[in-house]
Amino acid sequence: MTDVRAEVARLYEQHRKLRYPNGQRGVEVAGVELILVDAYAAGCASSWLENDHELDEHVLWLAPFCLDELRKVVPVFADPRSEHYRPYAAHYYGRLLRMVRLITLELVAEVA
Repeated sequence: MTDVRAEVARLYEQHRKLRYPNGQRGVEVAGVELILVDAYAAGCASSWLENDHELDEHVLWLAPFCLDELRKVVPVFADPRSEHYRPYAAHYYGRLLRMVRLITLELVAEVA
């Protein structure tokens, strides 16, 4: 198992054990539907891991999309001046962001 695959697997397992942030179901923040980006990012990681990190059209489309969406959301939750400041949500979505970033970097390296 590569170091990146091991790290994605570790982050994914941790993510599966976390509770979904309170008050975030059906909520849109920074133009991002939170429950959808959560499901898409977790599905992307699951598919990538199950397919032994092979190129997969589903993951090729989802990883960059989730990366863009999560980059909008995490700073909003992490900023104490934001009306959406939620440290737990920043942690929760930050883990998804790290996971999807690693997958995206691997996909780019594989395509190049």
